[in-house]
Amino acid sequence: MGKQIGSSLSVLVVSDIARSRQYYREVLGFDVTDWWAERDGLNGMALKLHQAPEGFKPVPNPPDAGADTGIDVQGYTNTWAGLDALYEEFRSKGARFAREPVVYEDFGPWKEFVVEDPDGYHLAFGGVDGGRAHCSIQPQIDAAILWVRDLDRAAQRYGSLMGLDIREADRYGKLHLFRLDNGTHLMLDSHGMEEAPARDDEAPLLKLATYDIERAKQEAVRHGFEVVHDIQRLPTVSYFNVRDEDGNVLMITQDSVQS
Repeated sequence: MGKQIGSSLSVLVVSDIARSRQYYREVLGFDVTDWWAERDGLNGMALKLHQAPEGFKPVPNPPDAGADTGIDVQGYTNTWAGLDALYEEFRSKGARFAREPVVYEDFGPWKEFVVEDPDGYHLAFGGVDGGRAHCSIQPQIDAAILWVRDLDRAAQRYGSLMGLDIREADRYGKLHLFRLDNGTHLMLDSHGMEEAPARDDEAPLLKLATYDIERAKQEAVRHGFEVVHDIQRLPTVSYFNVRDEDGNVLMITQDSVQS
């Protein structure tokens, strides 16, 4: 069986939700909606900001015994270079720091700094300078890129397929960016594609997951995708392939339940 818990969120009760949303969006670079505030996807640092009822004062965590700063949310980075870049970004935007960067030699060594939000909650960012510190390219897929001819139609099609809002803030000229729950992105690119022919290749360009393969096929067809390889059922996985009007082929899979 595939993973059943996709992400978790820390809940912070705040005294002024408009002020908090502005701080997390403009100072800390979070993607803030009515449902959550996240940085680097729901698997990065993800929070729920709740308006405190009248008369209730937010209560941040106290420090551990012997410590000078309580921590409410802990974030991890893979390298000190990434951590330093994050610190400089926050500093340049006017973030308040409860603790400047410090190195603890006995723990890895571990480097960390702590940001304070408007209600006094403390967000710690830290990590060891891991074994990949020599490599500037991170071991993750940041974005999948699909070439499309009609950006508006393609954005509508893919937004409907994955149940995602189509936001004006995610449109960058002839690019549309979908921010996916696992922290990666789907980029639709229409640069120079107005007169380009559709791709003629049935090799899948990316894979999406579903919990109901039959329903997923029906939904894909309803949203304008063509089935080019019907549902195949293997011992550990079922899958089918669909193609959009620009010739981009997707594989949609469902892991089989193992008894």
